Amino acid sequence: MLAQEVASLQAAPPHTGIPTPIPFSLKDTKVPGTAASPSTQPPTKPQSLDPKTSWATVARKGCKKRNTGQGGAASAQHKSQTTTKPSQPKKGITARERRLIVKREGGPLNKTKLENRNVINTALAGTYIQTVSVKGNTITITTMESIRATSLNSKVGTFLHLIPGTMSVHLDTPVIQLLVHGLPTSSSLDAIATELTTFNPGLALTGQPRWLTTDESRVGKATSTIVIAITGPRAPDFVGRHLAAFSSTYRTERRLCFNSNTQCSNCHGFAHHNNRCNNSASCRWCAHPHPTGAHTCPTATCCIRGRPCSHTALKCVNCGGPHEAHAMSCPSHPERIPEREENWEEMADT
Repeated sequence: MLAQEVASLQAAPPHTGIPTPIPFSLKDTKVPGTAASPSTQPPTKPQSLDPKTSWATVARKGCKKRNTGQGGAASAQHKSQTTTKPSQPKKGITARERRLIVKREGGPLNKTKLENRNVINTALAGTYIQTVSVKGNTITITTMESIRATSLNSKVGTFLHLIPGTMSVHLDTPVIQLLVHGLPTSSSLDAIATELTTFNPGLALTGQPRWLTTDESRVGKATSTIVIAITGPRAPDFVGRHLAAFSSTYRTERRLCFNSNTQCSNCHGFAHHNNRCNNSASCRWCAHPHPTGAHTCPTATCCIRGRPCSHTALKCVNCGGPHEAHAMSCPSHPERIPEREENWEEMADT
């Protein structure tokens, strides 16, 4: 009877609505309870470690990889905390930044300081100037506390004509006086000033140059020395360097001011500057022939150097008395006179 059913099924026509089953391989099907057939592929060789690499190194690398996410976030947070700085309070305008210096020539001004201030503010059509002070031929204009003097650069022409005899206007920046050697005496000071400012970029003169020596001492000399006052951020760069003018270069040096009261820090004598000292060095404390900075205590147990101690027997190099060389009570100290500039033209001329 089973054979008849099988024969009837084989003789029946195929049904078109039934999808054809997708063939599959029995090799890919695992039957529960059956053992897996042995693989024909060669066994995989385990990865060997570098003989120089210890298991502790491998463990550390694994910990480092696991902590990368947390460590990166922590380091980024720490970096953001360290880079964030509290805002600094803004600095106010300094007194020097509020001052404008006017150099003039001629007689005294006809107006008072109050009148000059009011006249300048009227010309500027606002309250820009706080005070105006006059000292000789130098006028110092101080702006209001919230105004920088640089803001008046474009407005100088508005009020400068109100100050008669004006020669120059500059900010209140440090001024350096230089000696320029070997300039031709046949050239005028105006021509020298034009040459120096034109062919030396950054050189800002605060006023007209002047000859170091008198007119009588320059008679018969082809060259001589002038004194210039310079200012600005580049002023220190010109000390000791050569300046270009008249298609040549001229040596410069800082101008030294001294008088009969000036005491040298090298030999501790008077009436000359230590930069011009030709004497041997001597000690300020003990008068021995060595620089003051090399002074040492005569005892073996004291380590003080460059200054006196309780063991030092003071001795003046000028009078031999029991005091240091700069003592005001020294009988060799010159009489105190008002400060004045000594004439040292022969030392500066070339």
